[in-house]
Amino acid sequence: MKTRRSFNKALATHWGIARRTLGSERGVSLVVVIMLMVIILAMTGAGMLFSSIDLRVSGNYRAGTQAFFAADTGVNDGFARLGIDPSTSTVAFGPISMSGGLKYCSGSLTSTGTNCATPQPSTVTSINAPGYSLGQGTGYNAEGYQFYQYKVNVTGLGPLSSAREVEAQIQYGPVPK
Repeated sequence: MKTRRSFNKALATHWGIARRTLGSERGVSLVVVIMLMVIILAMTGAGMLFSSIDLRVSGNYRAGTQAFFAADTGVNDGFARLGIDPSTSTVAFGPISMSGGLKYCSGSLTSTGTNCATPQPSTVTSINAPGYSLGQGTGYNAEGYQFYQYKVNVTGLGPLSSAREVEAQIQYGPVPK
């Protein structure tokens, strides 16, 4: 009987210690602080991730805009090269380097590639217009007149391997036949 009492006493002592330990609030603040730190750290990491993605997106947009303006400059250059003789107006140009690592060349991106290796000439179409004016006076030409219609396609290249393509239709004339 003595063993049974000592066992019950030991069991009661064990449950008493367990009840006091579980009922105690000791260490709860440490658990709460660690959980809050994990939540704050996760929010900070997510914020840094999204801000770095946003920086990359805005950098790509800027590079694309720079490439577009390089292509637009190329269209203006192509326009300046137009003349009365279409055989000299269709000369391919490029690659022409500008400041900031930008460059442009004539031709589409699919034909020139991303390094403007094979510039393409502008295409020219001749449009005939008979008479074009009254049958008298200084502007009259019985043979008629012709207009040259140019298709100028320019590829602009910028930083971050960005490329933009601009195409313009330019009509030059009237030129007497």
